[in-house]
Formats: sequence, structure tokens, C-alpha cells
Amino acid sequence: MLDPYFLKELEDEEIALHEFNNKWRLSGIQKIYYNTLERELGGFGSLPGKLIWPTSLTTTPEGDLVVKDSGTGHIQVFNPDGQAKQRFSYGFEPIKGLGDITCMKNGVLLVTNGTKIIQLFSKDGELIHELKSPKINWPHSYGIAVLKSNSIAVSDWNNGGKVNVIAVDWRMNAVLKTHAIEGFHRPVRVAVNKDEEMLVTEGQLFGRFQGCCIKVIDRERSVSKTIGPQYGNKFTFENPSGVCVDNHGNVLVADEAQNCIVMFNPDSSLCAAVATHGLQGPSGLSVMEHGLVAVADCYNHSVKIFRYK
Repeated sequence: MLDPYFLKELEDEEIALHEFNNKWRLSGIQKIYYNTLERELGGFGSLPGKLIWPTSLTTTPEGDLVVKDSGTGHIQVFNPDGQAKQRFSYGFEPIKGLGDITCMKNGVLLVTNGTKIIQLFSKDGELIHELKSPKINWPHSYGIAVLKSNSIAVSDWNNGGKVNVIAVDWRMNAVLKTHAIEGFHRPVRVAVNKDEEMLVTEGQLFGRFQGCCIKVIDRERSVSKTIGPQYGNKFTFENPSGVCVDNHGNVLVADEAQNCIVMFNPDSSLCAAVATHGLQGPSGLSVMEHGLVAVADCYNHSVKIFRYK
């Protein structure tokens, strides 16, 4: 039986984590919503509209939600109303769940699957090109994000881990050069804010390693800041996975081990919980319009959409 004083302490910490701070208004937030589930997509199954171990997702310029479904090896597209719209295969994946998906401004989808190859798909599911080059010499591409310069950032968790910035000639779909940024331990996913800073989650993946935090890469391509593992006395990351940034610069992070989504304002302060209930292995995150955030809820085989502002 748990000690009542211990229970009271947990309750106080929960209240403190959810307290609204007026400074959030500086980040475009008038009210924070907690555990407000707007809708759930998918559900276990291999038929169109169903999912098995979804691990990452992105939104298109038209507002569609595109989900990389690790269990079936398919990309599943849902329209803004949550209706299944299209499904197509992305093929080989050596390790289930190792990979990511993102969308460029022109609607082209970029997919990593744990290999040296980066796939380019049209919004209609046509395989446009497979981006590969001797310059891409790391064995395990994982998270992917597009920079303003139309370069791409790809995380690689092999031998400690790096984040690689790849300059691409998109007319020829050719890799021009790569630049490796070191100082990581099992980097997972990458997000980019409006200042061209990259936020990288360091998770545990297949064993406990150093990290369990968010690292910020500045425009000079060096690690300038670390968020976590412990944030004050309110929150400690255990296995941060998905990360995304909204149009006000607020940072949302999914923690797979603690089954929650937390949020920081642009200066990395004011930790607040967004979702703490109903998740099992939350992985990829993507901000949607109207104050919504979508999460790939891997072990519930679904995508859940929460209101956070």
C-alpha cells in the first residue's frame, strides 16, 4: 500500500506540472489544454485505414496527415477530417520502426527506413527517386527534417551517433555534400524551428545509453543547448522520441517511456504536460492547424490528435 504522504507529493507534482503560467501568452498561447483528445485514427489491422506500429508522421501543405506504418510497411494518408485517403508501400525496412517521414513545401515526401537510401514519394504515392550517394556513408539513417535552405538533416545512431546535414540539388536529385555534426548519443528525430536551429531527441532505442534529452544545434552547426534529462523538479526525460515545433516556436516532445507529451516555450523554459493519459509508446509528432498536435501512438496502433492550445 502506498504511503499517503507519497501520494500527496505525487499529486502536488502533477498540479505543478499542469499549472498555467502567464508567460505562455508570449508564445502565442492563451490557454493550455491537457489530455484533450480530439480524435483517434487507425486501429489495429492491415486493411486501408488501419495501422500496426505506426512510428512517425507528417503533415502536407494541404493539411493531410501522412503516417509511416512500421508494421505493414505502408505510408497511410488521412485527409484533414481523419478519413483514410490513400495507402502505398515504402518497401524494405531492415529494423522495424527505424526510420522517419517528412514533407517538403512542394508536397514531396521524404522517407528514411534505416538504410543509406532516402526515398522521395509524390503525394500520390509514386516513387520519384531514391537518394543515394557515396557521400551518404552512414549505415542507419533515422530521423529526417528539411531546412529552409532545402538541405536535409538526417540523424544516425550508429557508433554513438551523428546528425548529418545533406546539401541536395533537387533538380537532379543529387547529393552535393554532407556535413556531420558530432556529440550525440543515439539521436532519434529532428525538428527545425524558424531560426533554422535543429532540435534533436536522444532516446534509448534498444538499450540504455547516455542522452535522454533534447539537444539544440545552432545555425553555426554546433550543439549550443541541452534540454534535460531533468527539467527542474517537475519532469525528467526517460526516452524522448518525437519532436516538433509550432509556428510560435513552442517545442513539443513525446516520451515513449513515460507515455506522455510535454511542451516547452521557445527559450526552453516552462515545461507543461499536454497529454499524460491513453498513450502507449508515443513516437513521432506533427503540429497541425488550429492548435492541434498529432502523435503516432505506436502500441495502440493508432494516431491520436490532441488539442494543446
